[in-house]
Amino acid sequence: MSVNIQLVLFLAMGTCLIAGVAMLSEWRNFRDPAAAWWSAGFLLSAVGACLFPFREYPGLDILSIGLSNALFLASYSVICAGIGEFAGRRPSLPLALVPGLVWLLFWGFVPIAADFDARVIAMSVATAFISGVSAWIGFTSRINRLARALAVVMALRAGFFCVRTVWAAGAFGPISDAARSFGFQVVIIEGLWTSVLLGYLMLALLREKRESSLIKLAETDFLTGADNRRAFQMKAEMAVRHASERRVTTLMVLDLDHFKRINDAYGHGFGDTVLKHFADIVMAQLGPADTFARLGGEEFALVLPDRDEAEGLRAAEAIRIALAATRIGDEESAARATVSIGLVTTRHGRALVRLLDLADEALYRAKANGRNRVECVDLGKEPATAEAAVYRLSA
Repeated sequence: MSVNIQLVLFLAMGTCLIAGVAMLSEWRNFRDPAAAWWSAGFLLSAVGACLFPFREYPGLDILSIGLSNALFLASYSVICAGIGEFAGRRPSLPLALVPGLVWLLFWGFVPIAADFDARVIAMSVATAFISGVSAWIGFTSRINRLARALAVVMALRAGFFCVRTVWAAGAFGPISDAARSFGFQVVIIEGLWTSVLLGYLMLALLREKRESSLIKLAETDFLTGADNRRAFQMKAEMAVRHASERRVTTLMVLDLDHFKRINDAYGHGFGDTVLKHFADIVMAQLGPADTFARLGGEEFALVLPDRDEAEGLRAAEAIRIALAATRIGDEESAARATVSIGLVTTRHGRALVRLLDLADEALYRAKANGRNRVECVDLGKEPATAEAAVYRLSA
Protein backbone atom coordinates (compact mmCIF):
# COMPACT_ATOMS: atom_id res chain seq x y z
CA MET A 1 0.00 0.00 0.00
CA SER A 2 1.36 3.41 -0.98
CA VAL A 3 1.09 6.28 1.50
CA ASN A 4 1.21 9.89 0.38
CA ILE A 5 3.64 11.07 3.07
CA GLN A 6 3.29 14.73 2.11
CA LEU A 7 -0.47 14.52 2.65
CA VAL A 8 -0.02 12.83 6.03
CA LEU A 9 2.49 15.50 7.04
CA PHE A 10 0.05 18.19 5.98
CA LEU A 11 -2.73 16.56 8.03
CA ALA A 12 -0.44 16.25 11.06
CA MET A 13 0.58 19.89 10.75
CA GLY A 14 -3.05 20.99 10.46
CA THR A 15 -4.14 18.83 13.41
CA CYS A 16 -1.41 20.26 15.64
CA LEU A 17 -2.17 23.80 14.51
CA ILE A 18 -5.90 23.44 15.20
CA ALA A 19 -5.24 21.83 18.58
CA GLY A 20 -2.73 24.54 19.48
CA VAL A 21 -5.13 27.34 18.59
CA ALA A 22 -7.96 25.63 20.50
CA MET A 23 -5.74 25.32 23.59
CA LEU A 24 -4.67 28.95 23.21
CA SER A 25 -8.33 29.98 23.14
CA GLU A 26 -8.95 27.97 26.31
CA TRP A 27 -6.04 29.72 28.00
CA ARG A 28 -7.12 33.20 26.90
CA ASN A 29 -10.66 32.64 28.13
CA PHE A 30 -9.99 30.80 31.38
CA ARG A 31 -6.27 31.30 32.14
CA ASP A 32 -5.58 27.65 32.88
CA PRO A 33 -1.77 27.23 32.88
CA ALA A 34 -2.00 23.67 31.53
CA ALA A 35 -3.79 25.00 28.43
CA ALA A 36 -0.92 27.43 27.81
CA TRP A 37 1.66 24.62 28.02
CA TRP A 38 -0.35 22.36 25.73
CA SER A 39 -0.98 25.16 23.25
CA ALA A 40 2.75 25.84 23.01
CA GLY A 41 3.44 22.11 22.61
CA PHE A 42 1.04 21.64 19.71
CA LEU A 43 2.19 24.81 17.97
CA LEU A 44 5.83 23.70 18.23
CA SER A 45 4.86 20.38 16.60
CA ALA A 46 3.04 22.24 13.84
CA VAL A 47 6.14 24.31 13.06
CA GLY A 48 8.32 21.19 13.20
CA ALA A 49 6.02 19.45 10.71
CA CYS A 50 6.26 22.50 8.40
CA LEU A 51 10.05 22.17 8.30
CA PHE A 52 10.09 18.45 7.50
CA PRO A 53 9.56 18.78 3.71
CA PHE A 54 12.68 20.95 3.37
CA ARG A 55 14.80 17.78 3.54
CA GLU A 56 14.14 17.38 -0.20
CA TYR A 57 16.20 20.51 -0.85
CA PRO A 58 20.02 20.38 -0.66
CA GLY A 59 21.71 22.42 2.06
CA LEU A 60 18.63 22.79 4.26
CA ASP A 61 19.34 19.94 6.70
CA ILE A 62 19.69 22.52 9.46
CA LEU A 63 15.97 23.20 9.06
CA SER A 64 14.55 19.81 8.08
CA ILE A 65 16.63 17.67 10.45
CA GLY A 66 18.30 19.82 13.08
CA LEU A 67 15.68 22.41 13.91
CA SER A 68 12.63 20.29 13.02
CA ASN A 69 13.56 17.44 15.38
CA ALA A 70 14.54 19.91 18.10
CA LEU A 71 11.08 21.48 17.85
CA PHE A 72 9.43 18.06 18.07
CA LEU A 73 11.37 17.18 21.22
CA ALA A 74 10.60 20.60 22.70
CA SER A 75 6.94 19.99 21.86
CA TYR A 76 6.89 16.63 23.66
CA SER A 77 8.63 18.13 26.70
CA VAL A 78 6.29 21.12 26.88
CA ILE A 79 3.26 18.82 26.63
CA CYS A 80 4.78 16.73 29.44
CA ALA A 81 5.16 19.93 31.49
CA GLY A 82 1.49 20.70 30.82
CA ILE A 83 0.48 17.29 32.13
CA GLY A 84 2.53 18.01 35.23
CA GLU A 85 0.84 21.40 35.61
CA PHE A 86 -2.59 19.81 35.26
CA ALA A 87 -1.64 17.22 37.91
CA GLY A 88 -0.64 19.95 40.36
CA ARG A 89 3.12 19.95 39.86
CA ARG A 90 5.33 22.94 39.09
CA PRO A 91 6.94 22.56 35.66
CA SER A 92 10.07 24.41 34.60
CA LEU A 93 10.34 25.99 31.15
CA PRO A 94 14.18 25.76 31.01
CA LEU A 95 13.99 22.07 31.90
CA ALA A 96 11.33 21.51 29.23
CA LEU A 97 13.66 22.99 26.60
CA VAL A 98 16.63 20.77 27.53
CA PRO A 99 15.80 17.78 25.23
CA GLY A 100 15.60 20.01 22.15
CA LEU A 101 18.87 21.74 23.01
CA VAL A 102 20.60 18.40 23.63
CA TRP A 103 19.39 17.20 20.24
CA LEU A 104 20.86 20.27 18.53
CA LEU A 105 24.22 19.65 20.23
CA PHE A 106 24.10 16.00 19.22
CA TRP A 107 23.21 16.79 15.61
CA GLY A 108 25.72 19.60 15.28
CA PHE A 109 28.77 18.18 17.06
CA VAL A 110 28.57 14.37 17.28
CA PRO A 111 29.94 12.64 14.13
CA ILE A 112 27.57 9.65 14.27
CA ALA A 113 24.63 12.05 13.87
CA ALA A 114 25.36 11.95 10.15
CA ASP A 115 24.04 8.37 10.11
CA PHE A 116 20.27 8.05 9.58
CA ASP A 117 19.87 5.07 11.92
CA ALA A 118 21.86 6.81 14.66
CA ARG A 119 19.54 9.81 14.44
CA VAL A 120 16.51 7.52 14.57
CA ILE A 121 17.86 5.85 17.70
CA ALA A 122 18.61 9.19 19.39
CA MET A 123 15.18 10.65 18.59
CA SER A 124 13.38 7.44 19.58
CA VAL A 125 15.16 7.17 22.92
CA ALA A 126 14.42 10.82 23.73
CA THR A 127 10.77 10.54 22.68
CA ALA A 128 10.25 7.29 24.58
CA PHE A 129 11.77 8.83 27.71
CA ILE A 130 9.66 12.01 27.58
CA SER A 131 6.49 10.03 26.83
CA GLY A 132 7.29 7.64 29.66
CA VAL A 133 7.67 10.53 32.09
CA SER A 134 4.34 11.95 30.89
CA ALA A 135 2.65 8.59 31.44
CA TRP A 136 4.24 8.23 34.89
CA ILE A 137 2.95 11.65 35.95
CA GLY A 138 -0.53 10.74 34.76
CA PHE A 139 -0.62 7.36 36.48
CA THR A 140 0.84 8.52 39.80
CA SER A 141 -1.27 11.66 40.21
CA ARG A 142 -4.73 11.88 41.75
CA ILE A 143 -6.57 12.73 38.58
CA ASN A 144 -9.69 11.47 36.88
CA ARG A 145 -10.29 8.77 34.29
CA LEU A 146 -9.90 11.09 31.31
CA ALA A 147 -6.42 12.00 32.53
CA ARG A 148 -5.65 8.33 33.00
CA ALA A 149 -6.68 7.77 29.38
CA LEU A 150 -4.20 10.49 28.38
CA ALA A 151 -1.53 8.67 30.41
CA VAL A 152 -2.35 5.44 28.56
CA VAL A 153 -1.83 7.22 25.22
CA MET A 154 1.55 8.49 26.39
CA ALA A 155 2.49 5.01 27.64
CA LEU A 156 1.61 3.52 24.24
CA ARG A 157 3.72 6.18 22.54
CA ALA A 158 6.63 5.37 24.86
CA GLY A 159 6.27 1.68 24.01
CA PHE A 160 6.11 2.41 20.29
CA PHE A 161 9.35 4.40 20.34
CA CYS A 162 11.08 1.78 22.48
CA VAL A 163 10.28 -0.77 19.77
CA ARG A 164 11.50 1.68 17.12
CA THR A 165 14.77 2.09 19.02
CA VAL A 166 15.35 -1.66 19.07
CA TRP A 167 14.41 -1.91 15.38
CA ALA A 168 16.74 0.94 14.35
CA ALA A 169 19.60 -0.68 16.30
CA GLY A 170 19.33 -3.71 13.98
CA ALA A 171 18.01 -6.13 16.56
CA PHE A 172 15.56 -7.54 14.00
CA GLY A 173 18.15 -7.88 11.26
CA PRO A 174 19.61 -5.60 8.58
CA ILE A 175 17.48 -2.61 7.59
CA SER A 176 16.88 -1.89 3.91
CA ASP A 177 16.15 1.52 2.44
CA ALA A 178 12.58 0.38 1.77
CA ALA A 179 12.21 -0.59 5.44
CA ARG A 180 13.55 2.78 6.53
CA SER A 181 11.05 4.55 4.28
CA PHE A 182 8.20 2.43 5.61
CA GLY A 183 9.32 3.05 9.20
CA PHE A 184 9.34 6.79 8.56
CA GLN A 185 5.77 6.60 7.21
CA VAL A 186 4.65 4.66 10.30
CA VAL A 187 6.16 7.31 12.58
CA ILE A 188 4.35 10.14 10.76
CA ILE A 189 1.04 8.27 10.96
CA GLU A 190 1.62 7.56 14.66
CA GLY A 191 2.23 11.26 15.21
CA LEU A 192 -1.02 12.14 13.46
CA TRP A 193 -3.11 9.66 15.45
CA THR A 194 -1.49 10.63 18.74
CA SER A 195 -2.04 14.34 18.05
CA VAL A 196 -5.74 13.74 17.43
CA LEU A 197 -6.14 11.67 20.60
CA LEU A 198 -4.17 14.07 22.79
CA GLY A 199 -5.96 17.13 21.45
CA TYR A 200 -9.37 15.59 22.12
CA LEU A 201 -8.45 14.34 25.61
CA MET A 202 -6.79 17.59 26.66
CA LEU A 203 -9.74 19.75 25.59
CA ALA A 204 -12.11 17.37 27.38
CA LEU A 205 -9.92 17.52 30.50
CA LEU A 206 -9.85 21.31 30.54
CA ARG A 207 -13.61 21.57 30.16
CA GLU A 208 -14.27 18.90 32.78
CA LYS A 209 -11.93 20.69 35.19
CA ARG A 210 -13.77 23.96 34.58
CA GLU A 211 -17.14 22.32 35.20
CA SER A 212 -15.81 20.71 38.39
CA SER A 213 -14.54 24.09 39.55
CA LEU A 214 -17.97 25.64 39.03
CA ILE A 215 -19.62 22.81 40.95
CA LYS A 216 -17.06 23.17 43.73
CA LEU A 217 -17.69 26.92 43.86
CA ALA A 218 -21.44 26.33 44.14
CA GLU A 219 -20.91 23.85 46.99
CA THR A 220 -18.34 25.81 49.02
CA ASP A 221 -18.87 28.36 51.77
CA PHE A 222 -17.10 31.47 50.47
CA LEU A 223 -15.83 32.61 53.89
CA THR A 224 -14.38 29.45 55.42
CA GLY A 225 -13.72 27.21 52.41
CA ALA A 226 -15.79 24.44 54.02
CA ASP A 227 -18.67 22.78 52.21
CA ASN A 228 -21.98 24.61 52.36
CA ARG A 229 -25.26 23.11 53.59
CA ARG A 230 -26.24 21.84 50.13
CA ALA A 231 -22.99 19.92 49.66
CA PHE A 232 -23.16 18.62 53.23
CA GLN A 233 -26.65 17.26 52.66
CA MET A 234 -25.55 15.22 49.64
CA LYS A 235 -22.25 13.96 51.06
CA ALA A 236 -23.59 13.20 54.52
CA GLU A 237 -26.57 11.26 53.17
CA MET A 238 -24.22 9.18 51.04
CA ALA A 239 -21.93 8.49 54.02
CA VAL A 240 -24.87 7.47 56.21
CA ARG A 241 -26.31 5.29 53.45
CA HIS A 242 -23.01 3.40 53.08
CA ALA A 243 -22.61 2.88 56.83
CA SER A 244 -23.22 -0.52 58.44
CA GLU A 245 -22.71 -2.27 61.77
CA ARG A 246 -19.08 -2.90 60.87
CA ARG A 247 -18.52 0.40 59.07
CA VAL A 248 -19.73 3.01 61.53
CA THR A 249 -19.94 6.67 60.55
CA THR A 250 -19.62 9.45 63.13
CA LEU A 251 -21.44 12.77 62.79
CA MET A 252 -20.72 15.90 64.81
CA VAL A 253 -22.38 19.27 65.14
CA LEU A 254 -19.94 21.97 66.24
CA ASP A 255 -20.94 25.40 67.52
CA LEU A 256 -18.59 28.22 68.55
CA ASP A 257 -19.26 29.40 72.11
CA HIS A 258 -20.44 32.95 72.80
CA PHE A 259 -19.88 33.92 69.18
CA LYS A 260 -22.31 36.82 69.46
CA ARG A 261 -20.21 38.27 72.29
CA ILE A 262 -17.10 38.02 70.11
CA ASN A 263 -18.85 39.92 67.32
CA ASP A 264 -20.12 42.57 69.75
CA ALA A 265 -16.74 43.00 71.45
CA TYR A 266 -14.39 42.87 68.45
CA GLY A 267 -16.58 43.51 65.42
CA HIS A 268 -17.92 41.32 62.64
CA GLY A 269 -14.64 41.40 60.74
CA PHE A 270 -12.89 39.77 63.68
CA GLY A 271 -15.77 37.31 63.95
CA ASP A 272 -15.13 36.29 60.35
CA THR A 273 -11.46 35.78 61.24
CA VAL A 274 -12.48 33.47 64.08
CA LEU A 275 -14.69 31.44 61.75
CA LYS A 276 -11.92 31.09 59.17
CA HIS A 277 -9.37 30.16 61.82
CA PHE A 278 -11.66 27.51 63.26
CA ALA A 279 -12.33 26.07 59.79
CA ASP A 280 -8.58 25.90 59.13
CA ILE A 281 -8.05 23.95 62.36
CA VAL A 282 -10.72 21.41 61.46
CA MET A 283 -9.72 21.01 57.80
CA ALA A 284 -6.10 20.40 58.80
CA GLN A 285 -7.27 17.23 60.54
CA LEU A 286 -9.61 15.90 57.86
CA GLY A 287 -9.08 12.65 56.01
CA PRO A 288 -9.81 12.33 52.27
CA ALA A 289 -13.26 10.81 52.90
CA ASP A 290 -14.34 13.23 55.66
CA THR A 291 -16.91 15.99 55.12
CA PHE A 292 -16.77 19.34 56.91
CA ALA A 293 -19.44 21.96 56.30
CA ARG A 294 -20.70 25.27 57.60
CA LEU A 295 -24.41 24.92 58.25
CA GLY A 296 -24.92 28.60 58.97
CA GLY A 297 -23.61 31.33 61.25
CA GLU A 298 -21.20 29.78 63.74
CA GLU A 299 -22.60 26.25 63.40
CA PHE A 300 -20.65 23.54 61.55
CA ALA A 301 -21.00 19.82 60.92
CA LEU A 302 -18.43 17.08 60.46
CA VAL A 303 -18.94 13.56 59.07
CA LEU A 304 -16.26 10.90 59.63
CA PRO A 305 -16.91 7.69 57.66
CA ASP A 306 -15.50 4.42 59.02
CA ARG A 307 -14.86 5.90 62.48
CA ASP A 308 -16.67 4.72 65.58
CA GLU A 309 -17.59 6.75 68.66
CA ALA A 310 -14.17 6.37 70.33
CA GLU A 311 -12.34 7.57 67.21
CA GLY A 312 -14.86 10.36 66.76
CA LEU A 313 -14.33 11.47 70.37
CA ARG A 314 -10.57 11.63 69.86
CA ALA A 315 -11.03 13.72 66.71
CA ALA A 316 -13.52 16.04 68.44
CA GLU A 317 -11.24 16.52 71.45
CA ALA A 318 -8.29 17.29 69.19
CA ILE A 319 -10.34 20.02 67.48
CA ARG A 320 -11.62 21.43 70.77
CA ILE A 321 -8.17 21.53 72.37
CA ALA A 322 -6.51 23.04 69.30
CA LEU A 323 -9.02 25.88 69.13
CA ALA A 324 -8.94 26.60 72.87
CA ALA A 325 -5.14 26.76 72.86
CA THR A 326 -4.93 29.25 70.00
CA ARG A 327 -4.87 33.03 70.33
CA ILE A 328 -6.62 34.67 67.38
CA GLY A 329 -5.70 38.12 66.15
CA ASP A 330 -2.72 40.39 66.77
CA GLU A 331 -1.22 41.13 70.19
CA GLU A 332 -3.39 44.19 70.81
CA SER A 333 -6.72 42.51 70.02
CA ALA A 334 -5.94 38.83 70.55
CA ALA A 335 -8.78 36.66 71.77
CA ARG A 336 -9.54 33.02 72.39
CA ALA A 337 -12.51 31.06 71.15
CA THR A 338 -13.93 27.73 72.23
CA VAL A 339 -16.27 25.22 70.65
CA SER A 340 -18.95 22.88 71.91
CA ILE A 341 -19.49 19.63 70.05
CA GLY A 342 -22.33 17.13 69.93
CA LEU A 343 -21.48 13.68 68.60
CA VAL A 344 -23.55 10.75 67.33
CA THR A 345 -22.83 7.60 65.28
CA THR A 346 -24.89 5.61 62.81
CA ARG A 347 -25.40 2.99 65.52
CA HIS A 348 -28.01 5.42 66.87
CA GLY A 349 -29.92 5.77 63.59
CA ARG A 350 -29.71 5.53 59.82
CA ALA A 351 -31.56 8.69 58.81
CA LEU A 352 -29.56 11.90 58.47
CA VAL A 353 -32.36 14.09 59.87
CA ARG A 354 -32.58 11.86 62.95
CA LEU A 355 -28.81 11.87 63.45
CA LEU A 356 -28.65 15.66 63.19
CA ASP A 357 -31.42 15.98 65.79
CA LEU A 358 -29.54 13.67 68.14
CA ALA A 359 -26.25 15.50 67.58
CA ASP A 360 -28.06 18.80 68.29
CA GLU A 361 -29.33 17.39 71.61
CA ALA A 362 -25.79 16.38 72.55
CA LEU A 363 -24.55 19.83 71.54
CA TYR A 364 -27.14 21.57 73.75
CA ARG A 365 -26.08 19.35 76.65
CA ALA A 366 -22.47 20.44 76.06
CA LYS A 367 -23.63 24.06 76.21
CA ALA A 368 -25.61 23.39 79.39
CA ASN A 369 -22.66 21.70 81.06
CA GLY A 370 -20.36 24.69 80.68
CA ARG A 371 -19.42 24.83 76.98
CA ASN A 372 -15.97 24.06 75.55
CA ARG A 373 -16.66 20.34 75.75
CA VAL A 374 -17.71 17.29 73.74
CA GLU A 375 -20.89 15.37 74.49
CA CYS A 376 -22.09 12.14 72.92
CA VAL A 377 -25.72 11.35 72.29
CA ASP A 378 -27.64 9.99 75.26
CA LEU A 379 -30.58 7.95 74.07
CA GLY A 380 -31.74 7.37 77.63
CA LYS A 381 -33.17 10.87 77.81
CA GLU A 382 -36.08 12.46 76.01
CA PRO A 383 -35.16 15.43 73.82
CA ALA A 384 -35.22 18.56 75.94
CA THR A 385 -36.93 20.75 73.39
CA ALA A 386 -37.46 23.78 75.59
CA GLU A 387 -33.98 23.56 77.06
CA ALA A 388 -32.55 23.16 73.56
CA ALA A 389 -34.26 26.33 72.43
CA VAL A 390 -32.87 28.28 75.37
CA TYR A 391 -29.33 27.19 74.69
CA ARG A 392 -29.64 27.78 70.98
CA LEU A 393 -30.49 31.42 71.71
CA SER A 394 -27.73 31.88 74.31
CA ALA A 395 -24.95 30.01 72.48
